[in-house]
Amino acid sequence: MSNVPLYASRLWPPVRPRTGDASATILDLLHTLGLIARTDATGVHSLLPLGIRVHDRLTAIARRAFEERGALTFAPPTLQSRTLWDQTGRWDVYRREGALLTVTSASGEEMCLAPTSEEIAAATVRDHLRSHRDLPVRLSLSSTKFRDELSPRGGLMRGREFTMADAYTFDTGPDTMRDSVAFLNEACTAALTGMGLTGTFTAPADGGSIGAGPSTEHLVLADTGQGTIVACTHCGTRGDGAVLAAGPPPPGPDPVVNVIVFTLTMPGGATQTATVSIRSDLHVSPRKIAAATGAARVDLLDPGLLPDQLGRPAGTLTPWNAADADVLPLYDLSAAELETFGISDGSTGVRTGVRWSGTRTLPALNPVGADLHHATEQSTCGTCRQGRYSALRAVEVAHVFELGTQYATPMNLRYSDPDGHPTTPWMACSGIGITRCLQTTAELNRDRHGLRWAKGTGPADVHIVVLRADQPDMRERADRLARSLAARQISVLVDDRPLPAGDKLRYARLLGLPHAAVLSPGHPDTEIEVIARTSGRTTRSDLSHTPDKNPFTPT
Repeated sequence: MSNVPLYASRLWPPVRPRTGDASATILDLLHTLGLIARTDATGVHSLLPLGIRVHDRLTAIARRAFEERGALTFAPPTLQSRTLWDQTGRWDVYRREGALLTVTSASGEEMCLAPTSEEIAAATVRDHLRSHRDLPVRLSLSSTKFRDELSPRGGLMRGREFTMADAYTFDTGPDTMRDSVAFLNEACTAALTGMGLTGTFTAPADGGSIGAGPSTEHLVLADTGQGTIVACTHCGTRGDGAVLAAGPPPPGPDPVVNVIVFTLTMPGGATQTATVSIRSDLHVSPRKIAAATGAARVDLLDPGLLPDQLGRPAGTLTPWNAADADVLPLYDLSAAELETFGISDGSTGVRTGVRWSGTRTLPALNPVGADLHHATEQSTCGTCRQGRYSALRAVEVAHVFELGTQYATPMNLRYSDPDGHPTTPWMACSGIGITRCLQTTAELNRDRHGLRWAKGTGPADVHIVVLRADQPDMRERADRLARSLAARQISVLVDDRPLPAGDKLRYARLLGLPHAAVLSPGHPDTEIEVIARTSGRTTRSDLSHTPDKNPFTPT
């Protein structure tokens, strides 16, 4: 990041007297203080001069965390050919989800503005990987990503354009891949701590469309979080309900059992249709289906195919239809443990009073229940089996994925093992949401006076407040101090506006740089009054007596 001093009198947008309200929402505060600006496109924001400084500092913190641990930084393109995405099958997957922003060149080539970088990272390594001696490969990057969110919301939390600091690793097998996963988690933790997000914790998660294997989220609790996790009220186990072991919450009156149909893709490529009988108030977790069956991929079956495969249209399937068909019948605990329940009965609606032991028209079934539902509030904790889960709002600030060979295999990524045989490398990856972290660290570290940036994260580290800035000698003192601090790699913002002291000190508290340095015409030229933003402690320092001492370092 540049250490060229910023001057409040020259900032854009202009710093207005009495700007900002410390009690405003974090988005309004970031807007009024001139860090970000809305655009005409929903879910797309501009980073203004103060905001880009924060963005660049957070990006540098992430890059340093990975490079200090041995990763090398590269810069792949965001504009990527459809050819790469077709190799992994994700072009169609992301298009079906409505998440992929695509363009067509004048020559007719289809491309996308990539929302993630697995394909291009694998292709980059594929062009150069030859031998097992070339592994492991650990690459990091920071780039703009694009995702056509259906409901972009929360400012920088869930936008259509965002910055990610990613890393990709390539190893010789599952054990060395897990070493790289430990490296990725360690680097993410270091980066997030350096960004001022000291309250982060890790939890098992659902890798979604990125990874079919286990994944780990780095989360921070926040009322403004866009996601929900569950936490046990007894033992404290917490994480994504899609993967946490759980017993079903108590059923309501007149429970109904639905049947959901999935296509399982096994590791060897064979496919199998599976049905899941589950209570209608719960959701199936594809991640738990994969864990229970060993499937490499779990996809919801197209409802239009149901009449051909199971003889019934969507919404009319019952556990008995599934048991009679050539499918793998699965039963969630929430359904298997019921004594009586309702089932869909075609055009007649819901048939009640059904039992697994059978009725006059239904034979007995003996379902073996498994934990296949998305844990939710009031689900029994699967760890201690004593507490129940409660829902908490959280922000996912980073995610680490075990990818295995799911990208390397279809992209024909190979290397020669020690015996000369062609072998597929094992991949892992991580992603840190830089723009999301910008808003999150601003939100979590604020107080009743405004923002509070941790050292090395804000637009600058020292806010020079020049009293009587209308006097030439005071402006010259401020310039001297700014140049001196910049030479010592200390970034500064100089408030040289001709305003009353109270307005300028209020602005300094509101913007929240770690230290304010007050220059007063009533003090000697070399004396400054230093105010620590976090503690509010005020000290005086004579720079001529201790020229080598940093007066802005906590003692």
